[in-house]
Amino acid sequence: MTALPPPIAEKCAKAIGQLASSHEGQVVAGARGLLRILEGAGLGITDLSDHITAQPREVVVYRERAAQPEPSPFAYGSWRQTWAGCDPQRQHKARVDVLQADRSGFLTDWEFAFVRSLGRQLAEGRRISPKQVTILNELHARYVERYG
Repeated sequence: MTALPPPIAEKCAKAIGQLASSHEGQVVAGARGLLRILEGAGLGITDLSDHITAQPREVVVYRERAAQPEPSPFAYGSWRQTWAGCDPQRQHKARVDVLQADRSGFLTDWEFAFVRSLGRQLAEGRRISPKQVTILNELHARYVERYG
């Protein structure tokens, strides 16, 4: 057997921690506790040894991220570029501002009240919920589709 069940491995790790103590009694208690844990699971010290020396199933490799390219110069004619790199809160605020500025009657009374409420929340620095984000995105998409 090369892999210990996770609960047994956790218990063994705690018992092995006691082996580093400077008190001889604690070291002996840790060793005996380790053997009791293994015997209770029907395992022996060789199973623990096999578990420690077994090749890991998954290897996590951390790499540095590649440098981000410099953003292209701002094109004044494209409003999408003005907030392409902004944080989500600023994007939400920009969408709310666009919808609040509309006076064509595009939004229903409920939708207009909803957008005003979001505007107040964002002005106070509060985050909006995922459901509110979904509704805001749908309203904005409809608005852009109609008025481009």
